Amino acid sequence: MRHKPLDKTGIWLAIVCALHCLLVPVLLPTLSLLGLSVLGADTLERAVLSLSALIGGVAIAIGTKHHRSPLPLLALLAGVVLYFNKHNIGHAAGHGWEIPVVLVGAGLLISAHVMNLHLCRVRRVENCDVAAEAEANPSENAAESELNPVSGSTQHTA
Repeated sequence: MRHKPLDKTGIWLAIVCALHCLLVPVLLPTLSLLGLSVLGADTLERAVLSLSALIGGVAIAIGTKHHRSPLPLLALLAGVVLYFNKHNIGHAAGHGWEIPVVLVGAGLLISAHVMNLHLCRVRRVENCDVAAEAEANPSENAAESELNPVSGSTQHTA
């Protein structure tokens, strides 16, 4: 399974979550007049956030298998914890802190996916299936180790 489409979906879901959290308080009176008050429900918010956490967890688990860095997972977990507890943190810190908590949580979720994509790119792992096959066939890896990692051409020694 590839992680790249999942990471991109996770980024979009984090953006949608942040926009939802920021715009619903402003639009809620209008939504109820239009019969769309379900868009302001906490249940919908939690469902979208849960989906975002699930997609993020799968994408980052696949990526971590190859780049071995815990940073994307830590950023994802911190973002999810902030998002799920935004009401508690916002009220405990005082009036007006809920929006910054949402923005930091969304930023952490997006950062987790961007780090995951970057770390796999740095390790030149475009497709995790191909990387898994390469790890399973070490004889092919020996031939590839003679390639120059930057240009892809063979190294010439003088």
